[in-house]
Amino acid sequence: MLLSAWRQGLAFLPKPCRPQPSVKWLINGILVDEQYEHNSGDVIENRLLWPAIQRSDLNSIFTCQATNTLLVEPKESSFVLDLHLKPLSVKIMNPQTPLVADRRYEISCESVGSRPNAIITWYKGKRQLRRAKEEILNNTTLSELSFVPTTEDDGKQITCRAENPNVTGLFLETSWKIEVVCE
Repeated sequence: MLLSAWRQGLAFLPKPCRPQPSVKWLINGILVDEQYEHNSGDVIENRLLWPAIQRSDLNSIFTCQATNTLLVEPKESSFVLDLHLKPLSVKIMNPQTPLVADRRYEISCESVGSRPNAIITWYKGKRQLRRAKEEILNNTTLSELSFVPTTEDDGKQITCRAENPNVTGLFLETSWKIEVVCE
């Protein structure tokens, strides 16, 4: 048996045998394709086209099955679908306003839905801020930024960016315009 993948589908080619097998695809045990074709020689092929993979397909079990008689168990080849996913949401939690200059603040940002978990990066304007710690729980990344604003920061944007570490460009970000006052 041969199981091969290409950009939008999968092919399954069982070894030649008599009687010739029927070849079908199942996803999570549900039949989705039983159309196969006879190619050159004794090759029977079933190509599963799955043009729109969705988030809900994560961890689905794709099984190709060849059967030629009820007297023998079917031959199968399976794999579990793994996906790299963009974050579903990113938000700055409980932003305080106004901020008092020269006081330390802890600002939190939460990202949900990235697979693998998102890497969170903080910015003040275009400058990256580095005093943050991260915590990962299930499908959520929580980052806490330790930040001391100055009066010069008044009106600037604090941005939280959540990015899938395995795929360039799979990110979401949110910003908060800060107001800084003197004590």
